[in-house]
Amino acid sequence: MKKTLGSIFILLTLSSQALVRVTAQSTSDAGDIIVPKNTKWLAEVDVTKVPKTPVRPVGSGTCPDAKCDGSDNDKCFESCGNKALPSDIYGCPSAQEWALSFDDGPSNFTGQLLDSLDQYNIKATFCVMGSNVKKYPEMVKRAFDAGHHIASHTFSHPHLMSLTNEEIIYEMKATEEAIRDVIGIRPTYVRPPFGEADDRVKALMKAMGYKILLWNVDPTDYDVHSLPNAADKIQGAFKAAANGIDTGLNSHDEPGYISLQHDLYKSSIEQVPDVIEFLTKKGYTFRTAAECVGDKTPHAPFVPEGRLMAQSNPSGQNKEEVSSSTPKDQSSISSIPELKDASVENDNKSTTTKVESSDTSSSSTTSAAAIITHSSVNMAILLFVLLSFIS
Repeated sequence: MKKTLGSIFILLTLSSQALVRVTAQSTSDAGDIIVPKNTKWLAEVDVTKVPKTPVRPVGSGTCPDAKCDGSDNDKCFESCGNKALPSDIYGCPSAQEWALSFDDGPSNFTGQLLDSLDQYNIKATFCVMGSNVKKYPEMVKRAFDAGHHIASHTFSHPHLMSLTNEEIIYEMKATEEAIRDVIGIRPTYVRPPFGEADDRVKALMKAMGYKILLWNVDPTDYDVHSLPNAADKIQGAFKAAANGIDTGLNSHDEPGYISLQHDLYKSSIEQVPDVIEFLTKKGYTFRTAAECVGDKTPHAPFVPEGRLMAQSNPSGQNKEEVSSSTPKDQSSISSIPELKDASVENDNKSTTTKVESSDTSSSSTTSAAAIITHSSVNMAILLFVLLSFIS
């Protein structure tokens, strides 16, 4: 009898562990990063004014060139000219102003970047990923405390047009919570990964209180960072823009500039001092992206007893509401998603990243499903073993 009960216990334990592992992996939205999901977040966003545009598979854009017009406007991906809205931010509206912006961090190179910015007393915009905020919280805090602008770049860097509204909300809210847990604010700017956002995505971002932040100078460090002449290519893009040369990377013309770099790449970060000195000699004044468009409040305040949520209303002003939320732990993740085939030098990686749910007061749908699943299977196993013993 004891042997049988022991067998039952072992079977139940193994089945429970296996089911938890399989269920958790099935919730991953992008590669190895598991995006936290709290169904309460869905109720916080009014999607009634979001167009019912179908989800678009990656690579489904149809624009023939960099400038879309006519019937194909809403089918294009931003990287090849998706329809721009008047509220989209591509560059600084004032000539001789330049906003440096850095995507995909923080990383183990962000400290070096902050050192350079501190040396020249320049403030920049950091479009951070929620998953990497959890890995390098001290870098986010240092950047924020130094007066830099913190914007969202989603949690896992997905192609947003390929996600449902619900999946996009999870990406944004999980990032909000990661940032909130470190610096106590909510960002109000978002840079869509790959610059891809159609009318549906943009409307959904507006419903969550976000401004779309893009760029009009791209040194393509994600392509050239590992090349022997990476320094020349990266600096060359800045020099071309400052000298009024159209590189063809962007078709949006503003008097001032917002440049795109990635603090994932050491070779790109190393060019920042030379870029700053060159642009300073050309007479440019450095601003954050928010400052160059005249926004003096780029972050929403956080109310200690809850999370401050902004929603767009018909008047165009942000309607602020407070919803309760329990801060989650500061556990870090163990991998950095990378664009294309880029690698992060000298950084430890793991093949699977696990991020705990952001609301400890209520179980996520994944956890609930896992509990229900192995409760039912455990019962079936128990009955099977008992019947076998009796027979």
